Amino acid sequence: MIAKIGSKNVWRNKGRSLVVIMSVAIGIWAGLFFGGFQWGSFVQKRDDIVNRELGHAQIHAENFVDEEYDYNFPLKNPKHIRAVLDADTSVKSYVERSVFSGMASSVRDQSLVLVYGVDTLQERSISSISSMITEGSMPKGKRSPSLLIGKAIAKSMNLKIGSKLIIKGGLLHGVKSFVGKVRGFYESPNKLKDKLVVFVHKSDLDNKLKDNFIHEYAIIFNEFDSLESRTALLKKKLPNEEVVTWGELMPEIKDGMKIADVVMSIVMLIIWFALSLGIINTMLMSVLERTNELGMLMAIGMSRYKIVSMIFFETSLLTIIGVPIGLILTMISMDYYGEVGIDLSVADAAISEFGYESIIYPKIKSSFYFQVIYQVVIVSLISTVFPAMRVLKLRPVEAIRKS
Repeated sequence: MIAKIGSKNVWRNKGRSLVVIMSVAIGIWAGLFFGGFQWGSFVQKRDDIVNRELGHAQIHAENFVDEEYDYNFPLKNPKHIRAVLDADTSVKSYVERSVFSGMASSVRDQSLVLVYGVDTLQERSISSISSMITEGSMPKGKRSPSLLIGKAIAKSMNLKIGSKLIIKGGLLHGVKSFVGKVRGFYESPNKLKDKLVVFVHKSDLDNKLKDNFIHEYAIIFNEFDSLESRTALLKKKLPNEEVVTWGELMPEIKDGMKIADVVMSIVMLIIWFALSLGIINTMLMSVLERTNELGMLMAIGMSRYKIVSMIFFETSLLTIIGVPIGLILTMISMDYYGEVGIDLSVADAAISEFGYESIIYPKIKSSFYFQVIYQVVIVSLISTVFPAMRVLKLRPVEAIRKS
């Protein structure tokens, strides 16, 4: 009976009820779409950096990162490390790199750089360096090692194809240097990387420096979700090396993804707060309009508990109808923009400075949907309080006399 009376009351004023329902739907869509945009941008940046640069985990010598990527701190037993990685069935692929920080000097200018000595064939399992080249190429076996530099470095140092650079590294524990020739420019989604990283063939670097050092193993596991546990096992197998996850190397991205969850909760709470005020106002108006009717129901024996339950049912009905509409709108939007993306090229200069691409592909976590459903219940309860308090104060005789 409560449900029957409550549903009739909801549709007594269709216009007002539809406004509340659409407000709930649009509020849910706006909150979830914002959350999806924010989450998608972090996931996109994480995937770009993890899959194209860092890998899921990396192995270094213990003091290598602390010494600011000093060339003189290579891995001492790469043969053993290779054997461990080859025997680990959870490892999908890995690459070996020489890495050192140093100073690149040209005839006119100089700049701090991070030099990566890479095997381009190996790198295809993580990233395709060749796909980033915008001009020139990266041949190997030349007298002067081929350098692939970011367009940002080239612009700041006024470099062209054929320009020579002297690169000095390992400055803290013995200088290592070589002369290379710029033979190509690259451009990646990570503009911060473009301003810093220089690529050279590892074999050419080994020939010049006569060291054959390996400073870094970048690892891709078969399953991303299990990388924490797999990395922990690698640490036990390689106690003398430093094994770190991508999150430890780039804590700002990992922390950003955690913050995205908090921000999503705050945004939805703000939206629900605004919506709850509208729902409360609607239900209070409904109660005031039906004062005479509610007094009559009390007079014929309906308890105040049942009347409050009826108010709660009406409030819940408005939100329950609005929620699926909002979720459907969100799913449609996510499916569409998840494929075509949101073009932010108008602000490309600004967002590229933070390492984000100009096209963002929104992505939403399933937990966001459960969060909304949980909040709907809370909002329905809160929105019932004030109308219910008004009903509880009614006196049947006085309520009946009101027109």
